[in-house]
Amino acid sequence: MTIALTARQAEAARQAWTVPLAGLGLGLLALGIGFRAEIAAAIATWDRSAAYTHCWLVLPIALWLAWQRRARLAGMVPLPAPLLALPALAGALAWLMAERLGIMEGRQLVLVGLVWVLVTAVLGWRIALAMAAPLAYLVFLVPFGEFATPLLQDITLRMILFGLRLWGIPHYADGLVIEIPAGTFLVAEACAGLRFLIAALAFGALYALVMFRSPGRRLLVMLLALLVPILANGVRAFGIVLLGHYLGSAEAAAADHLVYGWVFFSVVLLLLVVAGLPFRQDGAPAAAPRAGPRPAASGGLAVAA
Repeated sequence: MTIALTARQAEAARQAWTVPLAGLGLGLLALGIGFRAEIAAAIATWDRSAAYTHCWLVLPIALWLAWQRRARLAGMVPLPAPLLALPALAGALAWLMAERLGIMEGRQLVLVGLVWVLVTAVLGWRIALAMAAPLAYLVFLVPFGEFATPLLQDITLRMILFGLRLWGIPHYADGLVIEIPAGTFLVAEACAGLRFLIAALAFGALYALVMFRSPGRRLLVMLLALLVPILANGVRAFGIVLLGHYLGSAEAAAADHLVYGWVFFSVVLLLLVVAGLPFRQDGAPAAAPRAGPRPAASGGLAVAA
């Protein structure tokens, strides 16, 4: 008798998910059609810019994070809440402002926000909360950060100049151009470290979600993912100038500096990962506690936990 009851409960749960999932699929299709310009612009940026090639992996990673958290959905049934779709009105206003200002990243961020609203309104806030991590990770689909390039260039420049003063190397700076006896260096946009920073943030978020559970430790990981690449890029840039000083040739030191930069950046990330391992927590989401049959919120059918 118990086996038959469990089978009926499982069938009721499947039926409870069918219509909301179909509605979610149709909603996502509608968003894809309505925001096809934003999606096309994002994909073009992933393909064109080396700073955002990691974005191709974001959606598979988000799906994997959702699969890892599937046990949290045990015993849950979708509870559509149309009132939770009201934030879409604010999203529409934000999209209009971004469109008028010509900020494509803003329009793309609005699209991600509308996906969150859609999931919450169609499946209910409890399911959206259970899948908060993979939903939040979708932010990295947006190729944002270009606005920070001038600031990153300035930080890199200041770190180079600090190092030159510390080493006592004669130098002269005119804007982003640095002259030393061995030659001239330019802190170009490619040297600002944006590609390092964006990749580190995406990796740091994944590392935090997989290896840690407490919000405090996850926040600390994200702060390190923000600060360490900026500092490491400054050290890398100064190292190139210092190498040029000892080689006596700026051109020789700058040859393949981006390739060496990725090697240096990879080593820094590896060291951070190793340093965080002793403090890791069980990142795998715990399965929902089993309970006896409880009535579904609508329809009166019992669903096993």
